[in-house]
Amino acid sequence: MTNSEIQLIKAFKKGDAVAFQSLFERYHKRLYSFLFRLLKSKEDAEEIVQETFLKIWENRENYWEDYPFESLLFRIARNASLNYARKKVNRKVFEDHLNFFTEVSESPADQYILFQETQSIIETILNGLPPRQKEIFLLQKVEGLSRQEIAEKLEISVITVDHQLFKANKHVKEEFKKFHLLMINIFFL
Repeated sequence: MTNSEIQLIKAFKKGDAVAFQSLFERYHKRLYSFLFRLLKSKEDAEEIVQETFLKIWENRENYWEDYPFESLLFRIARNASLNYARKKVNRKVFEDHLNFFTEVSESPADQYILFQETQSIIETILNGLPPRQKEIFLLQKVEGLSRQEIAEKLEISVITVDHQLFKANKHVKEEFKKFHLLMINIFFL
């Protein structure tokens, strides 16, 4: 590690967002390339990059200054990508169940009801988010804005956008799991 990096890390540990932004800019591209090679998906790689840096920011007080920052960054990213891959498999199982439910309900009326219920569940989950998180989540997922575009539009930092997206994604995933189990119980009881 260079002296400048050690100084950045010391400042970042104390909560200096500018130092953290400098570390982000220094490692973002390399980390993204590493994750893209693992995951073969731009969106997945970018999501894991966000998650990794957010995790490091949230646990900055515990960071041991003598440990190479790059090693920690890549280790967290690798573990996050493995967890993400496992979740993706679970998502596939959920989609297969949803396809099964769609096949079971062959009439247009049944399909319409299933669609309405799914839409209602999604609205309920999104309404459970704090207003700012919901706005940021919808700007990315519905309007397709990048993190930088969201930050500029809302006049906030990219780090804030990342933090809010991380929390929103976590909430949405947890709530979908609850509704998924409820749907399985309804259809198989």
